[in-house]
Amino acid sequence: MYTICWSPKGGSGTTVVASALAIWHDGPHTLVDLAGDLPAVLGLDDGGRGVLDALATENSIDDVDRLSTNIDDRHLLIRRGTETPVPPHRWHDLAMHFAQQGSYTVDAGTVASIDDLPMPLLQHAHRRLVVLRPCYLALRRARLISHFNPDGIVLVDEPGRALSADDVANCLDTPVVAQIPCDPRVARAVDAGLLSIRPPRSLDPLSRL
Repeated sequence: MYTICWSPKGGSGTTVVASALAIWHDGPHTLVDLAGDLPAVLGLDDGGRGVLDALATENSIDDVDRLSTNIDDRHLLIRRGTETPVPPHRWHDLAMHFAQQGSYTVDAGTVASIDDLPMPLLQHAHRRLVVLRPCYLALRRARLISHFNPDGIVLVDEPGRALSADDVANCLDTPVVAQIPCDPRVARAVDAGLLSIRPPRSLDPLSRL
């Protein structure tokens, strides 16, 4: 299963959702960081080569997997790497590799326009999840890039919002596949780099995806 997570607005929780999806995965699974924050969330160092470095060469696309770091005995992380120009055809090679070779979750971070995410990564994903808070601005931005065609919405509930899960689903014509509360325990786990070791129970709905 190759899953990609993205959000039209920063601070929505995409990195936490991508991390939790991988953590709850029973078998071997690889997290791929395109946003740059996964090492910090998982309590790992930020340094080292990453996916962008591998894509900038014409070496075998399998080199991407050789850059992975253990999160635990079942899960791996491939860092983002340096800001290196990537030839467009290499994104297609990477997407096909993810779709055919194993079990991956990609954290694409904030996607404000079509230029922020290479289309092959979306086109070949088995599951495309948009992470949203029930916020008018986030919904407005999501509709502006609706051609990304998400398969499901992971809704991060915030108290006091006027919009319901049904409102969000109807606006984007996309089902809400999981609802998770805006939980201060998640923020504390992220700040301590302990999300992969002690994920708060409020993230349990993601275990069923």
